[in-house]
Amino acid sequence: MDDNNNNDAAAVEDDRTFVETNIERIKSENPKERLFSITFDNFEELPSAKGQMALSSTFSCFGNQWRIKLHPGGYSESLTGMVAVFLERCSGDRELAIKYSIGFNGDEERMIRLGKSIFDGSVSWGWANFYSRSEIIGDDEEGGFLVNGALTLYVGIQLDEFIPKNPASSFMLKLFNDENSADIVFEICEQHKSDSESDRKRAKTSTEKLYHAHRFILQHYSAELSALCATSDGMTPIIITDVKPEVFRHLLYYVYGGDISDDDFAVHEKDFINAADKYGVTNLKLEAEVWYVNNTEITIDNVIDNLLYADAMNCALLKESVMDFIVESKEEVMQRVSFQDVPGDVCKDLLAAVSRHYEKDSPGDDGEGETEVEKTYSKMRIRDLRQKLDEKGLGLDIDGSREALIANLKEHS
Repeated sequence: MDDNNNNDAAAVEDDRTFVETNIERIKSENPKERLFSITFDNFEELPSAKGQMALSSTFSCFGNQWRIKLHPGGYSESLTGMVAVFLERCSGDRELAIKYSIGFNGDEERMIRLGKSIFDGSVSWGWANFYSRSEIIGDDEEGGFLVNGALTLYVGIQLDEFIPKNPASSFMLKLFNDENSADIVFEICEQHKSDSESDRKRAKTSTEKLYHAHRFILQHYSAELSALCATSDGMTPIIITDVKPEVFRHLLYYVYGGDISDDDFAVHEKDFINAADKYGVTNLKLEAEVWYVNNTEITIDNVIDNLLYADAMNCALLKESVMDFIVESKEEVMQRVSFQDVPGDVCKDLLAAVSRHYEKDSPGDDGEGETEVEKTYSKMRIRDLRQKLDEKGLGLDIDGSREALIANLKEHS
């Protein structure tokens, strides 16, 4: 967390300019945070002598009025060439413990500073050396952070108070594998062959594990788990032979609200994808896929294996990663890789990767016959398509091919 400064002295300075700023409330990834975009038009024309400040319009958050105090040429304690930014509480006397963030976005980078302070009455906190003015403005080589001359600050505010968590998730976890309250049981048999030469003709041996669960929870989690419950009456064990015991245990634990550790993902990455796909635990499948993509290096030697696996398991993110590798290494791929076994329906994914690759150098749009929305969707990354579907809050399916995700977005646009 960056060092931040109190700016009470600035409240009595005469060199201030009240600026009519555009303020919008935007969605934050953190449900406890209130996030706002605050746009200062014509940043370079704002008073830029040291000590001069531009005051934003006020906005409401947590029952108080707030605004941004921007010093385009620096605050009295700022280093030369630095811009100062402070968050000011404009109303209320009650002491407030606040976590806050102020940042901005560029074409290829994002800058954010984090603070944690007590706002007692009308007081402001922030940074005397927030960022370099020259780097904000940019030059011919570096674009800076201005858009059409405007600087947009993203301001996040959340209460830094003790708030007890909803205990529902802990209650659910207490029911995990609870034999006393369970009304269904799974018998996981991991079959394996003996490595001994003399035992080759013997039947396969198995390791059995029993896991207890609750029909009501599983039936409402996914259609696949519901169908699995229907195969047994009472406490007659449901036999499962195609999933490792520890993997099925983790899958059930996830269904009951538990988290999977990175160490477990490292050991069972593909096992989680396979099991979660089979039993409809979509979020676990997508989390395991993200982990696999971020921890697997695509190479010439494994590119086809990963492509075939992604296609077979409907792993759109992995397929996109493979396609990006093919486009970036096209010459070597053409010389050394055979596509004989690759399904023909991967062509659209490859074309999307080509489009993203060449759009960096040629941003013009040449998709004739497509609407602007269709052009946007067709070039978006899988993570962005999934996020857009999830943000609609309609319980839409975010697991599927690129075509399925785009079709779902169009249908609910």
